[in-house]
Amino acid sequence: MKKTFVTIVLAMLVALSVAAADYVTITGTSVRLRMKPSLQSETLTTSAGVNIHPKKGEKLECLGDAGDFYKVKYKGKVVYVSKKFAVADAAPVQTTAKQADGQRFVVVTGTGVRLRLEPSLNAKTLQRGGVNVHPKKGERIKLMGDAGDFYKVNYQGNYVYIHKDYAKAE
Repeated sequence: MKKTFVTIVLAMLVALSVAAADYVTITGTSVRLRMKPSLQSETLTTSAGVNIHPKKGEKLECLGDAGDFYKVKYKGKVVYVSKKFAVADAAPVQTTAKQADGQRFVVVTGTGVRLRLEPSLNAKTLQRGGVNVHPKKGERIKLMGDAGDFYKVNYQGNYVYIHKDYAKAE
């Protein structure tokens, strides 16, 4: 009975640590939150029609990547913020070794490695400001799944693919 209880508690802790969300930090002022990932989309407003803006430095839960936008959660609403006004980062999560057991990572084994938006060598690469984003050799990246010759990873809030020739699963 006691062993079963401990096992259940540990399983819950692992599930919570695996589900830890990535975040984006707002880098601009008066940033507009959009209802769709487009600059032409309507903005999040009050009932009086006044734009609602997150504060500079505020962290928002990142739900994914949508082209030039991050899909985020803001005060219970799913909205989009332009990547020009936010930077992806991970929320500080404190885990013990036992809690981290459920998480899997890949370690980057090459230099100048390209992160792809699709699991193909012909796919577009992850870019910021028109420049390719490259993880550092030896960097650990959270593994999300497997896609043929690629690993699907969560890199700074972006779900992207890294070729298995340039990363090793831990």
